[in-house]
Amino acid sequence: MRILTMGDSIMQYNDCTTYPNTGWVQMLPLFFPQGTEILNFARNGRSTKSFIDEGRFERVRTEAQAGDIVLIGFAHNDEKSNDSTRYTDARSLFRKNLAYFITELRAVGALPILLTPVARRKFDENGVLEDTHGEYPEAVRIVAAEQQVPCIDLTTLSMAALEKIGCETSKGLFMNFPPHLYTNYPEGKSDNSHLRPDGAFLISRLAATEFTKLSADWPAYADFAKSVIVFAADREALDKEIQDEKLMA
Repeated sequence: MRILTMGDSIMQYNDCTTYPNTGWVQMLPLFFPQGTEILNFARNGRSTKSFIDEGRFERVRTEAQAGDIVLIGFAHNDEKSNDSTRYTDARSLFRKNLAYFITELRAVGALPILLTPVARRKFDENGVLEDTHGEYPEAVRIVAAEQQVPCIDLTTLSMAALEKIGCETSKGLFMNFPPHLYTNYPEGKSDNSHLRPDGAFLISRLAATEFTKLSADWPAYADFAKSVIVFAADREALDKEIQDEKLMA
């Protein structure tokens, strides 16, 4: 099993120099058997546009092989309308770039999965979580439907998780902390987009749980779905969900 990932800083690999900043893909090996190869091509600050323009997608396409799973997660930087090197309109170029990724990866036999962006931790004065991604999550869903590929809706899933955890407690999931807590950030940090280890683990767990459901509608992804390791509690919830769907059918 090989998993390739492409996206931005929310997914990227971080080393000790930026700890505790942790891309959620760094936690993904915990949900797969030992020996599963995960190649992380995600990089800080990249949008679908800059990922292509810098030749980074070409590296993914060159590496990709038949049967590889490719996780595609962009939007945070595509949204930056004041930066012409990264901005893409949600209704046009953003969709076009996602479709291009899918077409090229399929040409080598790889199996793409689209991901809507992880929610930012932005609560209003009433403690209600705000959706900061505008039209981009829906654009991902539209492309997934048009191209007939799986879509993991991390926007919806992460928003629900943050709302359940709450405004104050969820601070511990993000790079939002006082001075002198971490060596790399003596002045502290106020960042509600990037994740600390607990946040990365949470998003990986949400994604992994969704991966287990893919085989029902996407037979080509069955081996991938079956290889996922989930918590017993998550498995029980999944089994109940499947049983409820059968009763409703």
